[in-house]
This record gives sequence, C-alpha cells and structure tokens, in this order.
Amino acid sequence: MKVKWTQLGMVFFLLLSLVMTGCFLWQYQIPKLLPNESMGGNAKSERMCPRFPEPLPLEHPIPTLKEALEKVDTLLRQIINPTSLPSLSAIVIFNNTVLWTGNFGKKNRSDPLSAPPNEYTIYRRAA
Repeated sequence: MKVKWTQLGMVFFLLLSLVMTGCFLWQYQIPKLLPNESMGGNAKSERMCPRFPEPLPLEHPIPTLKEALEKVDTLLRQIINPTSLPSLSAIVIFNNTVLWTGNFGKKNRSDPLSAPPNEYTIYRRAA
C-alpha cells in the first residue's frame, strides 16, 4: 500500500508542478498594463525596460577631484615612452567606488598595431 501512495503522490506533485509552470509562463507572456490603463485613464505610451539598457554617465562625487584626475590623466599620457615605459595602468578608488581608471601605451611595444592595455592586462611587476 505504501508503494501505491508514493507513486500516486509523485504523479500528483508532477501534475501540480506542470500546471504551476504553465501558469507562470502564461502570466509571463501577458502584456503588462500601466497603472493609468488599469483605471481607465488616458495613459502615455511608455516603453518597457529594455533587456540591455545603455549605461548613463553619473555625476562625479567630488568635482574638485575630477579636475585633479583629469590633470593626472594628461600627465600620464605625456609620460608614456615606447622604450622606457611602454604601458601603464592606474585606478583610483574611493569608498569602494571606482572614480577613475587609466590605461596608457601599448600592450606589446614591439608591435606597432598593438592595442592599449585594459583592466585585464597582466604586468610583470606592479607596485
């Protein structure tokens, strides 16, 4: 008798899970109403949130620091030398927030078409 109840229970929960999954998929496919549409008012046509939205630039948290970092950026661009300092990467972090990143020079100094370094570039030595 236990075996029949277990098999019957498994069949019941399998059917229940299929019905619940079907209801979820059905609800997911229904077009969403805007709050004004559900009340019968004239609603503006608004777009749904895109799957991959374009990032918007945020204001710099410290404007005076922004000016200083721009000066550091121009200074580091001038320091790059193909023979003595072929590439350089730097980052400024404040309160666990990246304020500025800079990647200068080329990954491979012997290749004139070499790309500039990025945040994944591995250097031999770093301080």
